[in-house]
Amino acid sequence: MGRRKKISEGLKQYELNDYKLQQVDVRLRLLDGPAYYSTHPIEDAADAIELLKDFLKDLDREWVLVVNLDTQLKPVNFSVVSIGSVNESLAPIQNIIKSAILSNVDQILLMHCHPSGSTEPSQADYELTRRLLEACKLMDMVLVDHLIVGAINGNYYSFRKFNPDMFDSKDIDLRYLHQMENIDMVAE
Repeated sequence: MGRRKKISEGLKQYELNDYKLQQVDVRLRLLDGPAYYSTHPIEDAADAIELLKDFLKDLDREWVLVVNLDTQLKPVNFSVVSIGSVNESLAPIQNIIKSAILSNVDQILLMHCHPSGSTEPSQADYELTRRLLEACKLMDMVLVDHLIVGAINGNYYSFRKFNPDMFDSKDIDLRYLHQMENIDMVAE
């Protein structure tokens, strides 16, 4: 009995206030950047390239951009998601979708440049597109397209044009989560 009393005396009884959680407010906001004006809807990849070609043409590193579109496919704004190296850039899905949520839109267009001028998609580009398509389905959003722009020559690759089957399915398929490593990389 004496041993039990010594053990219980050494243990502190926690009170409710010891477990108090501090409430925090999350206040994200959009900040204005340079303006690129367009009242024309983005109906195809060429429209998107036309809108941002001056911005993308001289980049020496991979940049990942998301263009937020209203219900008539008119651009509301765009956000630089990531600036990477000469051949890869981190593109976390939550960062891609964040500006769309803050802009109150449900349609997005993803663009990234390849500084080499090549528009050939890498395996990481395909994986990013697939992951973003699935995330958009979960969020009841639409990925209009994912474009790769050759920064030197202005050529581009449209995932929707060359892989329409990726964009056709309305079913959510999360099996890819178990198959991928380094899934947040976009590489040339």
